[in-house]
Amino acid sequence: MLRDAMPGSADDALRHRLAALEDANRALAAEVEQHRRAEALAHGQAQMLIESLGVLAAEPDVDQFLGHVLKVMVELLDGIGGTLWFPDPANASARLHLEYVGSRMIAAHESSHPAVVQPLPVGGRGISTFPTDRPEMYLMHDAVVGMPEVNRAYINSLGVRTLLTVPMVLGSETVGWICVRSSRGDPKEMEAKIPMAEALAGQATLAVQMARLGEQARQAAILQERNRIARDIHDTLAQGFTGVVVNLEAASRALRRERGDVALDHIDHARGLAQSCLDEARLSVRALRPDSGQRVDLCHALDAQARRMEASGAQSRLRIVGDHYALPADAEAELLRIAQECITNTLKHARAAEVELVLDYGPHAVSLSVIDNGIGFDPAAHHDGFGLVGMRERAERIGASLHVTSAPGRGSTVYTRLATGGR
Repeated sequence: MLRDAMPGSADDALRHRLAALEDANRALAAEVEQHRRAEALAHGQAQMLIESLGVLAAEPDVDQFLGHVLKVMVELLDGIGGTLWFPDPANASARLHLEYVGSRMIAAHESSHPAVVQPLPVGGRGISTFPTDRPEMYLMHDAVVGMPEVNRAYINSLGVRTLLTVPMVLGSETVGWICVRSSRGDPKEMEAKIPMAEALAGQATLAVQMARLGEQARQAAILQERNRIARDIHDTLAQGFTGVVVNLEAASRALRRERGDVALDHIDHARGLAQSCLDEARLSVRALRPDSGQRVDLCHALDAQARRMEASGAQSRLRIVGDHYALPADAEAELLRIAQECITNTLKHARAAEVELVLDYGPHAVSLSVIDNGIGFDPAAHHDGFGLVGMRERAERIGASLHVTSAPGRGSTVYTRLATGGR
């Protein structure tokens, strides 16, 4: 009996093993298919991110890119529309920026969303539908805590049953929100795609930050240009009118001594300086235009500055060392402005009797020295105005070094050196 039962038991065991293997094969096939789908989804998502980054790199208009991200996110989540919001810190609220509705991207002023008139508070579930740290999903079939009923009615009128809000987070700052609307009542499929939605929101955050940095750079450029104009006004008009005042004061003293001929000479010098100021003002206005074509001849311009000193009563001369060669136009212009500032300081403060300008063309560098025998000063002390600061900024702009040597009662030397790397 025992021998007769054994074959049947072996067959049963074999059938069980075969059934188990078939189950294992089916499970393995299902797992392989699941991995294949996941890989295909991940590849598609990665491709979507790469394409969006390409758009970000090529699209100069940040609103166009943000609209692209909103549209892609709606398509990814099989939504029927969406919105993009920015915070309004002054009112602790969120303001609508873009709405994707009816397959059309519109700006806030074109939208019928009630939030355009009545901005919504920020704070997430229980306070509003604008979370500050992580995505949140809202089912629209019942009242939503934190969402005004008029807003829910508007969204429902578009066929929306589920709303996903993804914050755009930069560090600890929430820079905006992307909301995706879905007509599906079951949020599970949307929940599975939230990580991809967060990645796309990160790209939108990057675009916002790039726009911010671009605006900061623009403001910095405006400030730099304002400072340049201020320096030019100081280094041309203010300097010229200093010479006018010095000559008019000298004319006044001459008249009190009944030296009419000397007074007339000073008045003529003042008239010439005033005309020079007018010419400088015209040049400055033209310089504000791009490609004005104005170029300074440094040697001739410095010679004119030396003659200006002579007209103001101080002995001055220009000495050129070495063989002249051309420098970049901006370098020659800045060296001239530095010399003008030195001369203005000499006229206004130094009470110098002698001033020498030395322009040295070396094989590897050009240097400009302005030397006076005036009352001197302490370069380390605080000085008001644009003078020393302006000269150092001008030298830095062309890659030159500037050194000031002076002491009370010992005159002053301003030495500027511009490396040329050889001719």
